[in-house]
Amino acid sequence: MLDEKRIYTLRNGDSQVIITIHPCNTIEVDIPEQHRHLVGELEKVHFKLNDLGVLLVCNEKGCSQIEDVSLQLSRRDTFDLYAVVSEVIEEYERLMSDL
Repeated sequence: MLDEKRIYTLRNGDSQVIITIHPCNTIEVDIPEQHRHLVGELEKVHFKLNDLGVLLVCNEKGCSQIEDVSLQLSRRDTFDLYAVVSEVIEEYERLMSDL
């Protein structure tokens, strides 16, 4: 299993977000133009659609490094990100069940 890395252009057009999903079930969100770098456990993070784009939300206590982050992604990028996250979670679950 390898890291899954995606670079998306935010809908405002002048910023990019780099999202890396690690096989150890963690996610990194890096927004260089805003000097933000967030890390969290994938199972504690979920995505919500809102008027501006995608809201990355930590849904459990103890997510000190992930706060609610609004990512203004296109609909296509949002679906791509969702598919990548789903694949990594499925691979992780298969690996854990094989052990």
